[in-house]
Amino acid sequence: MTRVEIVDDHFLFADALGSVIRQLEGYEVVGIAQSGAQAVSIARTARPDVILLDYHLPGYDAADLIPRLRQLSPEARIVVLTSDTTDATLMRGLRAGVDGYLTKERALDDVLDALSKVAAGERYLTDEQVARTRALSGEGTGEALTERELEVLRLLSQGKESQAIADELTISANTVRTHLQNIFSKLGVHSKLEAVTAAS
Repeated sequence: MTRVEIVDDHFLFADALGSVIRQLEGYEVVGIAQSGAQAVSIARTARPDVILLDYHLPGYDAADLIPRLRQLSPEARIVVLTSDTTDATLMRGLRAGVDGYLTKERALDDVLDALSKVAAGERYLTDEQVARTRALSGEGTGEALTERELEVLRLLSQGKESQAIADELTISANTVRTHLQNIFSKLGVHSKLEAVTAAS
Protein backbone atom coordinates (compact mmCIF):
# COMPACT_ATOMS: atom_id res chain seq x y z
CA MET A 1 0.00 0.00 0.00
CA THR A 2 1.45 3.37 -1.07
CA ARG A 3 0.90 5.99 1.62
CA VAL A 4 0.23 9.47 0.20
CA GLU A 5 0.33 12.85 1.94
CA ILE A 6 -1.23 15.85 0.17
CA VAL A 7 0.01 19.33 1.07
CA ASP A 8 -1.97 22.25 -0.38
CA ASP A 9 -3.46 25.36 1.21
CA HIS A 10 -6.49 25.15 -1.09
CA PHE A 11 -8.49 22.57 0.84
CA LEU A 12 -11.15 21.99 -1.83
CA PHE A 13 -8.45 21.06 -4.37
CA ALA A 14 -6.57 18.86 -1.89
CA ASP A 15 -9.73 17.12 -0.69
CA ALA A 16 -10.91 16.43 -4.26
CA LEU A 17 -7.51 15.03 -5.21
CA GLY A 18 -7.51 12.93 -2.05
CA SER A 19 -10.94 11.51 -2.94
CA VAL A 20 -9.66 10.43 -6.35
CA ILE A 21 -6.51 8.83 -4.92
CA ARG A 22 -8.51 6.96 -2.26
CA GLN A 23 -10.39 5.20 -5.07
CA LEU A 24 -7.17 3.89 -6.62
CA GLU A 25 -6.15 0.36 -5.76
CA GLY A 26 -2.97 0.22 -3.71
CA TYR A 27 -3.04 3.82 -2.42
CA GLU A 28 -3.93 5.26 0.96
CA VAL A 29 -4.18 8.98 1.76
CA VAL A 30 -2.58 9.32 5.20
CA GLY A 31 -3.14 13.04 5.60
CA ILE A 32 -4.01 16.37 4.03
CA ALA A 33 -2.03 19.39 5.22
CA GLN A 34 -2.84 23.04 4.53
CA SER A 35 0.35 24.53 5.93
CA GLY A 36 4.04 23.78 6.25
CA ALA A 37 3.64 23.04 9.96
CA GLN A 38 0.85 20.53 9.28
CA ALA A 39 2.93 18.96 6.50
CA VAL A 40 5.81 18.42 8.90
CA SER A 41 3.52 16.98 11.58
CA ILE A 42 1.91 14.48 9.19
CA ALA A 43 5.27 13.48 7.71
CA ARG A 44 6.58 12.84 11.22
CA THR A 45 3.69 10.65 12.36
CA ALA A 46 2.32 9.03 9.18
CA ARG A 47 5.59 8.29 7.33
CA PRO A 48 4.19 8.80 3.80
CA ASP A 49 5.73 7.09 0.77
CA VAL A 50 4.78 9.96 -1.55
CA ILE A 51 4.18 13.63 -0.71
CA LEU A 52 2.23 15.75 -3.21
CA LEU A 53 3.41 19.24 -2.30
CA ASP A 54 2.09 22.62 -3.38
CA TYR A 55 5.10 24.87 -4.01
CA HIS A 56 3.77 28.00 -2.28
CA LEU A 57 2.31 27.67 1.21
CA PRO A 58 1.67 30.38 3.81
CA GLY A 59 5.05 31.14 5.35
CA TYR A 60 6.87 28.49 3.31
CA ASP A 61 7.86 27.54 -0.16
CA ALA A 62 8.74 24.01 -1.19
CA ALA A 63 12.47 24.72 -1.40
CA ASP A 64 12.43 25.54 2.33
CA LEU A 65 10.12 22.70 3.31
CA ILE A 66 11.62 19.81 1.32
CA PRO A 67 14.79 19.41 3.44
CA ARG A 68 12.67 19.20 6.61
CA LEU A 69 10.30 16.65 5.05
CA ARG A 70 13.26 14.58 3.83
CA GLN A 71 14.72 14.61 7.33
CA LEU A 72 11.46 13.28 8.80
CA SER A 73 10.65 10.82 5.98
CA PRO A 74 13.93 10.02 4.19
CA GLU A 75 12.31 7.40 1.96
CA ALA A 76 9.42 9.63 0.88
CA ARG A 77 9.20 10.63 -2.77
CA ILE A 78 8.20 14.28 -3.24
CA VAL A 79 6.20 15.65 -6.17
CA VAL A 80 5.64 19.39 -6.49
CA LEU A 81 2.13 20.19 -7.72
CA THR A 82 1.79 23.93 -8.29
CA SER A 83 -0.09 26.63 -10.16
CA ASP A 84 3.19 28.55 -10.54
CA THR A 85 4.47 28.03 -14.09
CA THR A 86 7.62 30.17 -13.85
CA ASP A 87 11.03 28.78 -14.73
CA ALA A 88 12.49 30.10 -11.48
CA THR A 89 10.09 27.96 -9.44
CA LEU A 90 10.74 24.91 -11.61
CA MET A 91 14.50 25.26 -11.16
CA ARG A 92 14.23 25.89 -7.41
CA GLY A 93 12.12 22.78 -7.02
CA LEU A 94 14.56 20.65 -8.98
CA ARG A 95 17.51 22.04 -7.06
CA ALA A 96 15.73 21.16 -3.82
CA GLY A 97 15.65 17.56 -5.02
CA VAL A 98 12.03 16.86 -5.89
CA ASP A 99 11.22 13.55 -7.57
CA GLY A 100 8.49 14.99 -9.77
CA TYR A 101 7.13 18.36 -10.84
CA LEU A 102 3.69 19.17 -12.24
CA THR A 103 1.73 22.34 -12.81
CA LYS A 104 -1.95 22.34 -11.88
CA GLU A 105 -2.95 23.08 -15.46
CA ARG A 106 -2.14 19.44 -16.28
CA ALA A 107 -4.92 16.86 -16.63
CA LEU A 108 -5.84 14.63 -13.69
CA ASP A 109 -4.51 11.63 -15.63
CA ASP A 110 -1.08 13.31 -15.71
CA VAL A 111 -1.16 13.77 -11.94
CA LEU A 112 -2.06 10.11 -11.43
CA ASP A 113 0.62 9.05 -13.93
CA ALA A 114 3.19 11.10 -12.01
CA LEU A 115 2.03 9.56 -8.73
CA SER A 116 2.35 6.05 -10.15
CA LYS A 117 5.80 6.62 -11.65
CA VAL A 118 7.23 8.37 -8.62
CA ALA A 119 5.82 5.70 -6.28
CA ALA A 120 7.64 3.12 -8.46
CA GLY A 121 10.93 4.95 -7.95
CA GLU A 122 11.04 6.92 -11.20
CA ARG A 123 11.32 10.69 -11.64
CA TYR A 124 8.56 12.62 -13.38
CA LEU A 125 9.00 15.66 -15.61
CA THR A 126 7.11 16.55 -18.77
CA ASP A 127 9.07 16.70 -22.04
CA GLU A 128 8.63 20.48 -22.02
CA GLN A 129 10.07 20.74 -18.51
CA VAL A 130 13.05 18.59 -19.49
CA ALA A 131 13.75 20.91 -22.44
CA ARG A 132 13.36 24.04 -20.32
CA THR A 133 15.57 22.59 -17.61
CA ARG A 134 18.29 21.82 -20.13
CA ALA A 135 18.19 25.35 -21.52
CA LEU A 136 18.15 26.98 -18.10
CA SER A 137 20.83 24.74 -16.61
CA GLY A 138 23.22 25.68 -19.39
CA GLU A 139 23.42 22.21 -20.93
CA GLY A 140 25.60 22.58 -23.99
CA THR A 141 27.18 25.80 -22.70
CA GLY A 142 28.33 24.47 -19.35
CA GLU A 143 26.83 27.44 -17.49
CA ALA A 144 23.62 27.45 -15.50
CA LEU A 145 21.56 30.53 -14.70
CA THR A 146 21.98 31.71 -11.12
CA GLU A 147 19.04 32.14 -8.76
CA ARG A 148 19.12 35.92 -9.32
CA GLU A 149 19.30 35.52 -13.10
CA LEU A 150 16.25 33.25 -12.95
CA GLU A 151 14.40 35.95 -10.98
CA VAL A 152 15.37 38.58 -13.56
CA LEU A 153 14.23 36.26 -16.37
CA ARG A 154 10.91 35.60 -14.61
CA LEU A 155 10.20 39.34 -14.28
CA LEU A 156 11.32 39.92 -17.85
CA SER A 157 8.85 37.29 -19.03
CA GLN A 158 6.11 39.30 -17.26
CA GLY A 159 6.93 42.24 -19.56
CA LYS A 160 8.81 44.33 -17.01
CA GLU A 161 11.53 46.73 -18.10
CA SER A 162 14.97 46.96 -16.49
CA GLN A 163 14.07 49.75 -14.05
CA ALA A 164 10.91 47.96 -12.88
CA ILE A 165 12.93 44.77 -12.37
CA ALA A 166 15.55 46.75 -10.45
CA ASP A 167 12.86 48.28 -8.22
CA GLU A 168 11.26 44.92 -7.48
CA LEU A 169 14.56 43.20 -6.68
CA THR A 170 15.97 46.29 -4.91
CA ILE A 171 19.08 46.37 -7.09
CA SER A 172 20.36 48.99 -9.52
CA ALA A 173 19.34 49.14 -13.18
CA ASN A 174 23.01 48.65 -14.06
CA THR A 175 23.04 45.40 -12.09
CA VAL A 176 19.93 44.27 -13.97
CA ARG A 177 21.69 45.00 -17.27
CA THR A 178 24.67 42.92 -16.13
CA HIS A 179 22.35 40.04 -15.25
CA LEU A 180 20.68 40.36 -18.65
CA GLN A 181 24.03 40.18 -20.45
CA ASN A 182 24.88 37.04 -18.48
CA ILE A 183 21.49 35.53 -19.33
CA PHE A 184 21.94 36.32 -23.03
CA SER A 185 25.39 34.75 -23.01
CA LYS A 186 24.33 31.60 -21.18
CA LEU A 187 21.22 31.06 -23.31
CA GLY A 188 23.02 31.95 -26.55
CA VAL A 189 20.59 34.77 -27.42
CA HIS A 190 20.94 38.46 -28.24
CA SER A 191 17.74 40.14 -27.05
CA LYS A 192 15.18 40.17 -24.24
CA LEU A 193 12.56 38.65 -26.55
CA GLU A 194 14.89 35.82 -27.52
CA ALA A 195 15.72 35.18 -23.86
CA VAL A 196 12.05 34.97 -22.88
CA THR A 197 11.31 32.75 -25.89
CA ALA A 198 14.24 30.43 -25.11
CA ALA A 199 13.03 30.00 -21.55
CA SER A 200 9.34 29.55 -22.38
